[in-house]
Amino acid sequence: LASCVAASAFQIGQSSVQRSAIVLDPKWNGGDYYDAAPNEGPHFGLGLAREQATLTYQSEELIDTKQGRREKDVMDRGFSPWQRFAVEGFLDYQAEKLIRRFDANSYLVINKAMDLHDVGRGRGGLQRALARITAPVLTLSISTDGLYPTRQQQFLHDEIVSNGGSSRHEIIHSKAGHDGFLTEHQAVGAALKPFLGEIETKLTNS
Repeated sequence: LASCVAASAFQIGQSSVQRSAIVLDPKWNGGDYYDAAPNEGPHFGLGLAREQATLTYQSEELIDTKQGRREKDVMDRGFSPWQRFAVEGFLDYQAEKLIRRFDANSYLVINKAMDLHDVGRGRGGLQRALARITAPVLTLSISTDGLYPTRQQQFLHDEIVSNGGSSRHEIIHSKAGHDGFLTEHQAVGAALKPFLGEIETKLTNS
């Protein structure tokens, strides 16, 4: 569901920018900030990482529809180079939410782990690894997902089918972007229910 068999260069590049935002924050201090006074950790860098990530979670169309070019703080004296747009306030809000509940070092580790994801590692490569799959597979894509595009789930489906396996690939149409795997829960459920029902029937009759 809105995932891949191995992280792409695009995904790794996005993650790299987020990690740089954290480690370049002077208050990260090489990862040793746990004795810092309250609110003195690498919150600025973590917030920037979150802002950049947020832009990959939603589709361009959705962000433009919800935020547009509206100004967050309307200036009384016409144009100012320091006027802020609504989308900037939205990103600040997302950053503020994260820094209150998440640890910067944890973010770095999880973020890097996602980059290292590759089901073919240690299994002779992707094709050989996927050829070993014998279970029925359902792959679901979000139509506007720019972070994990449809072609990545289609690749998994095609590899399984080409090796004689059982796979079904469905595209969930949504304007939400990658976040669609969370927001389109009814559509996800509608795809899962018959798939799991077929498996249950086969197990019952076997």
